[in-house]
Amino acid sequence: MINSGQVKNQAELARIKGISRARVSQILNLLKLVSNIIQELEKFGDPLKERIVNERIIRPYINKSSKGQEALFNILKTLYKE
Repeated sequence: MINSGQVKNQAELARIKGISRARVSQILNLLKLVSNIIQELEKFGDPLKERIVNERIIRPYINKSSKGQEALFNILKTLYKE
C-alpha cells in the first residue's frame, strides 16, 4: 500500500489497519530477509495450521547478513519437510 501510493507512510498504514506503527515496522522488516528464507516461510502456508515458527523467532535474524541468515534457513528447511 505504501509502494503503490495508497497510503503516505507507515503511520497512515497503521491507522488504517488498526495496529501500532511499531507493529507495521516489525512486519515490514521481515522483507529484509533473503529471498530463499521468504520462500521457505511461504511453504508453511497462510495461515499456519500450527505455530511452527513465529515472527519472534525470526526477528533476531533480520539484520544479519545473508550468511548470518543461513542458520535460520537451515532451521526452516528442517521444520518444513515436503
